[in-house]
Parts: sequence; structure tokens; C-alpha cells
Amino acid sequence: MVKNIEWDKTLKHNQSIILDPTPKDFDDVARWIRSSKIGYAVQTEVVIRLIHIQELWKTTKPEVIEIVRCITAIVRNKKVVVSEERIRTVLKLRDKHDDPISLNKNDILDGFHGM
Repeated sequence: MVKNIEWDKTLKHNQSIILDPTPKDFDDVARWIRSSKIGYAVQTEVVIRLIHIQELWKTTKPEVIEIVRCITAIVRNKKVVVSEERIRTVLKLRDKHDDPISLNKNDILDGFHGM
């Protein structure tokens, strides 16, 4: 593990940690994740300032813009609009709008057995 980032229990939202190189016990899982629909999203390193995350969550509200449900916020005095399609595009997710967003236990276990 190159970076050891302490988990901040005071934060209420997503936090990330970089595991590089992958610990030996997690090779199969890491290979599966890298080849999955979220592969690009988990392999791309970005720098996001904590103050920007805090601003986003302080001003976040749901909105409907042209029949599309979005999350809007103000970050650095600029309006940020986040839609499901925008997330798919930016993270290069290889899924479709009508793909299932939840899987039953058997589907999940089948995925792990394929590793």
C-alpha cells in the first residue's frame, strides 16, 4: 500500500483510499473490479479539495431540469448540475440507463464465482 489514509469518522460522505500496489490477498478482486463497468472510475486518480466537497454537500438539493432528475449545488460560486447520465459519461461507466441498479444475492455470488 503506497498511501495510508486515515478514515475520518467525522465526515458523513464518501471517502476514498488508494491501494497501489494491490495487496496479494486482493489480486482477484482488483482484477475483477478493473475489468468491470466501473474500471475507469476506480483506476483514475483525481484531486478533489476537501473545501469543495464540503461546499457541495452544504448546498446540495434535488431538482428536475427539463424532466431529468438532478442534484444541484453551488461550488466556488458556480452552479454544479449532476445527472445520472453525466456521472455515466464522466466516469466512463459501461452501462446503460435501463441496466439494473440492484442485484439479488445469487447474481452477486455468481459474479464472485466467476473471478
